[in-house]
Amino acid sequence: MTDQSVFVLGSALQALEPAAFESEAEFQELLARHPRVLDFGSLADGQPLRLVLVAREMGVQTSAESGPAYWLDHLFVDADGVPTLVEVKRASDTRIRREVVGQMLDYAANGARYWPGALLQRSFEETCVSDGRPLEEAYGELLLGDRSPEEFWSMVEERLAAGQMRLLFVADRIPLELRAIVEFLNRQMRQTDVYAVELTHYRGDGDLRVLVPRIHGEVATTAKSPSGRRTAQRTTRADMDAVIRARLAPDRAGWQPLCSITRRPGDGWRAERPSTRACPSTIRSPADRSRSGPCPCTTTP
Repeated sequence: MTDQSVFVLGSALQALEPAAFESEAEFQELLARHPRVLDFGSLADGQPLRLVLVAREMGVQTSAESGPAYWLDHLFVDADGVPTLVEVKRASDTRIRREVVGQMLDYAANGARYWPGALLQRSFEETCVSDGRPLEEAYGELLLGDRSPEEFWSMVEERLAAGQMRLLFVADRIPLELRAIVEFLNRQMRQTDVYAVELTHYRGDGDLRVLVPRIHGEVATTAKSPSGRRTAQRTTRADMDAVIRARLAPDRAGWQPLCSITRRPGDGWRAERPSTRACPSTIRSPADRSRSGPCPCTTTP
C-alpha cells in the first residue's frame, strides 16, 4: 500500500491518508453494500457492467450428498447471467499470496457442479429480504425484456456449467506473486475471466472515506471475448471418434506408404525411398512379410 495521500478539494483542501481495514468482516461488508467498486467492463450489449449480490458466505458443496464444505465470501451476478465469485483478503493475511488461488479454484469447480439455478434464485431472494430490498427493484437490474426469474437463473446455471464466470481476488494490496498467477490463469482459461482488484482505503476527517480500485489482469483479458459473449463448446465422445476415424482413413490420392523400408541381412533398417506418410503395416520382419504377403497399401483395390 502506498503512503501517498489523496486530496479532496472543497471549500478547503483536505488530505486523506491511507488506512487499513479494521477487520476482514468490515472489508466484506463494504463490498456487499457497495458492489459498484467492483463494476468494470461492460455487458454483451455494451451497457456498463453492474454487479448484483446473490449471497454473502455462499455455501460450496463438494458432493451431491453432503452439505457445504466451504464458504465463498461473495457471489454476484450481472444482467448477462455471468456469475462473479469474490474472495476477500487483507494484505496482512499471508494466504493472499498463493493459498487463496487454490481456494478460489476449488469454489469455482464445485460451484459449477453443485449450484443449481433454483438454489441461486432462493439465495438471491433471501439476501434481498435480509437487506430489506424489494424483489421487484432487485430483479429490475437483472431481467431484460420479458425474461422471467426462472429463465434468468436457469441461464446462470448454464453459464456456471460451461465455466463462463469471473473470479475476483480482492485485497487492500495485491502482492506480485498473486498478480503473476492471475495474469497466467487469465491467459490460459478461455471461458473464465480472472482479476485481482486492489482496493486502497483512505480516511479523512469525520466519516469521510475514499476507495480507489485498481484492476490487475485486464491486459491478459484483451485477447479474449467478454464472458457474456462466449458460448460453450463441448466436445463429445462421438466428436472425438469422428475426428479419429477421419485421420486414420487412408487417403489414396495422397498416400505415400513407407513400404520401401526393408531389412537386409547385415544392413539393419534402411529407407530406400523418402515418404511423408506412414503406412500401418510398415516395419515388419522378413518372417512376418512371408506369412502375411505384400503390404496392403501397395495392393490395387
